[in-house]
Amino acid sequence: MVHSDLPANHGETVEMVPSSSFASGKEMLASVAGSKLDDSLEDQDDTLRATKSTSEDAAGMRRMGKGQQLIRHFRLFSIASFTAIATVAWELGLFVLSPALVDGGRAGLMYSLIWNFIGFAPIYLSLAEMASMAPIAGAQYHWVSEFAPERYQRSLSYITGWTSTIAWQAGNALGIFLVGSLIQTTILINDENYAFPAWHCTLLAFGAMGIAYVGNVYGAKVLPYWQNAVFAVHILAYFAYIIPIWVNAPVASHKQVWIEFQDEGGWSSVGFAVLVGQLTGISAQVGVDTAAHMSEEVRDAASAIPKAMLAIYAINFALLFPAVLTVCYHIPDLDAALADSTTYPSIYVLRQSMSNGWVTVLLVVIILLNVASNIVYLAAVTRDLFAFSRDQGLPFSKWLSKVDDKRHIPTNACILSCGIACVLALIYIGSPVAFYAITSLGTCALLQCYSFSIGCLLWRRIAHPETLPPAQFSLGRWGIPLNAFAVVYCVWSLFWSFWPQTYPVTASGFNWASPIYVAVLLFALVYFIYKARRTYVGPVTEVEGRKVHVI
Repeated sequence: MVHSDLPANHGETVEMVPSSSFASGKEMLASVAGSKLDDSLEDQDDTLRATKSTSEDAAGMRRMGKGQQLIRHFRLFSIASFTAIATVAWELGLFVLSPALVDGGRAGLMYSLIWNFIGFAPIYLSLAEMASMAPIAGAQYHWVSEFAPERYQRSLSYITGWTSTIAWQAGNALGIFLVGSLIQTTILINDENYAFPAWHCTLLAFGAMGIAYVGNVYGAKVLPYWQNAVFAVHILAYFAYIIPIWVNAPVASHKQVWIEFQDEGGWSSVGFAVLVGQLTGISAQVGVDTAAHMSEEVRDAASAIPKAMLAIYAINFALLFPAVLTVCYHIPDLDAALADSTTYPSIYVLRQSMSNGWVTVLLVVIILLNVASNIVYLAAVTRDLFAFSRDQGLPFSKWLSKVDDKRHIPTNACILSCGIACVLALIYIGSPVAFYAITSLGTCALLQCYSFSIGCLLWRRIAHPETLPPAQFSLGRWGIPLNAFAVVYCVWSLFWSFWPQTYPVTASGFNWASPIYVAVLLFALVYFIYKARRTYVGPVTEVEGRKVHVI
């Protein structure tokens, strides 16, 4: 591996020249988890056994210049289950339908789900290829650094690292808020006089975060071993939701579901309203790259991660689309569903098909599934924070990147992630609108990460294809058109993700994601000027096959 002795002033110009070839597999295997080239093969074998890595995993980590600090407990099926539980496609998707029903109606919601599923296919094919080339916890910001033009890799990867952090931390807050909200909804179903105070939801969110922390830190060793069982419950509960509705609930007409578009948001046309309302369809697709952030804990990651991502992308849609279709076909009166006391049209439909007692039982199961989701999602959030800190991109990077010697996880990164989520949950007490803006921010930030990383891959594929790392999952000759379409669709989706729900726009109806997004990036810029410009150089400077020259 080529190392560079960077001077104290890392702000000097750095030029990275691609090598014409990569180190051989035998050379890569010679160094695992930071071992020196002259270590004995026996010591290397011991390291492989201790970290549960394959020789290919070790070769990949060496190529990327990272030591193997985490244990590879996950296999293909467990990481696929992990990703499905983290994204909770139908358990989460059914509770974010209102924006699309307001802007577009039932037909707008259904069609936006379909076209966004198709539009995201090239995005996830591109991400899966990059995860095969560079299976590492940093994912997008690492890929940007490795594939971007050399003169821009530092700035682009730094921005992507921060927006990735925004996205995952916002998603973490959304998960615990949903648990708190569903618990309040369950209480309301059984007591119509319940006032739904905001501070109750915040306290319940704190409790959900506490459970997620305990599950991550004290249950770290067993985390990979209950994923498949929870995935089975995830499937069984799905059928327990949709079957009673089809049997018992009143039915809407085919015309209402597939032809009647609506504009309850006050936009200039129904077509424009449908485009604004597609945020529900967009947010339903993001997040499958959760698997990529667990790469350093998956055995044979270069093969397993792409398979898990693409499989769960398809499975999530196969579950979510019929679930949303079920809801739409059983809302004969859309205004009544939107005005339901629970604020969730999906629960309004459920209450038409069964008694409050059975609704309560099913909601308890859904809440427990979301609690499990919070646990596994926090693990991915923690790894993302750990990876960017390992490359000195965040304040307190040395503390955040420390791996617990006993549990072999980045415990400090987990503590900070829990703290951030709790602080964000406090905002809900003073302003529910501001809190919703923070949670919607996750979709926008992820789309920016996707567009930057895939855009950089496209550039390198066109300009310097010989420098692309080998990939077990390769797009081959389809790479350029698929990457190009993916970038275009990312930018399209990002544009519509910032729109407010209603017009004319008021302070209470404004989508505050854009100013929050800009504010965080301004903070990142200030931090770069005062600190990170001397410490952050981008992970590509450690990648084998690149030579670093300080001018």
